[in-house]
Amino acid sequence: MERFGDKVQCNPSVKLKKGNSYPLVSIDKIVVGYKSVVSDEFITYTGQSGCKFQDNDVLMARITPCLENGKIAVAKTDGEKGIGSTELFVFRGIDNVSDTNYIYYLLCMPYMRGMAINSMTGASGRQRADIGFIKKIPWTYPSLEMQQRIVDILSHYDNLIENNNKRIKILEQMAENLYKEWFVRFRFPGYETAEFVDGLPKNWNHDRLESFYNTSSGGTPSRNNESYYIGGTIPWIKTGEIKDTIIINTDEYITEKALKASSAKLFPSDTVIMAMYGVNIGKLGYLGNNMACNQAACVFWEKSNIKSKHYLFQLLKSMREYFLNIGFGAAQQNLSQQLINSIKVVMPEEFVLKQFEDAIEPMYQVVKKLKVQNIKLSKQRDLLLPRLMSGKLQVK
Repeated sequence: MERFGDKVQCNPSVKLKKGNSYPLVSIDKIVVGYKSVVSDEFITYTGQSGCKFQDNDVLMARITPCLENGKIAVAKTDGEKGIGSTELFVFRGIDNVSDTNYIYYLLCMPYMRGMAINSMTGASGRQRADIGFIKKIPWTYPSLEMQQRIVDILSHYDNLIENNNKRIKILEQMAENLYKEWFVRFRFPGYETAEFVDGLPKNWNHDRLESFYNTSSGGTPSRNNESYYIGGTIPWIKTGEIKDTIIINTDEYITEKALKASSAKLFPSDTVIMAMYGVNIGKLGYLGNNMACNQAACVFWEKSNIKSKHYLFQLLKSMREYFLNIGFGAAQQNLSQQLINSIKVVMPEEFVLKQFEDAIEPMYQVVKKLKVQNIKLSKQRDLLLPRLMSGKLQVK
């Protein structure tokens, strides 16, 4: 049996030129379960610390809890070299010996990640994996041809997931663009003949958010009671899972008992939710199913019978910078329901609002279906992964 480092370049040397601009990949850009990480940010290289990589290298988190969560991805930089976080390891296959994409799938295996996690040292909350230990992890490599066959099978699932993600991104951008066209530029249906009063179309309302929406927050069942979590079937959202899109599933689930014994509440599918605390202040989501959440999130629903979740989502998203400013102020380190409810917002006339909701809803339903499909594809890929890599499932 060989060792992992025998056929893999670990933190390979990459030469960068001072003064040149390179793609930047921070650890936050790596999304668990997505094979590729693409950078839309560039940084001038001045000799600063950080990992250095080339296009198609594998990047893996070396810190807790990112490594435990599975932050591993293949860098996509259109042939460019790049700079990454100091908390990332870089791996690359060796020509005619190992396939870099095979290395990615190998590192995704619970066996490899578990071994890397066991190598961690340092104070609690600041632990880091040991590259020397990782190099020595035993592994029997198949032939290069067999590696590439395994990659072809697993990549089929990841390619479908990435294509779905591209479609999702386009649809979500279309929804945002339509909001800006109608409610920022005021080019809504019938705007040509609309009468404006004090800068707003006549019959549109300008009032505190609490005039139009009810708000609530959730709670965290006691961690000391295992019966609140073990066997749970109710999705329970933490603010780190709110990422400006539909939330289909969650990392943790709670039980009916937890719901009754804590301040956690069950909210209906399609409800809009916003993070109130920490670095995620202002991030938004739609509940993809009936879900509960922790106390750091604010949930909204209409006071009237007029459906307006898509308008509300885009309205709150357009106010992100304002939320960040008041949330990170000297005296205010988070948002509160009282603060959110006091904010003045514009509410369009009912017939305009209905047309906007009707225009966005089909896009929303497609995004929801694509996200559900991605979860199914991920599960199928993850079931195949250990069987293919271990040789239990033969590739012909």
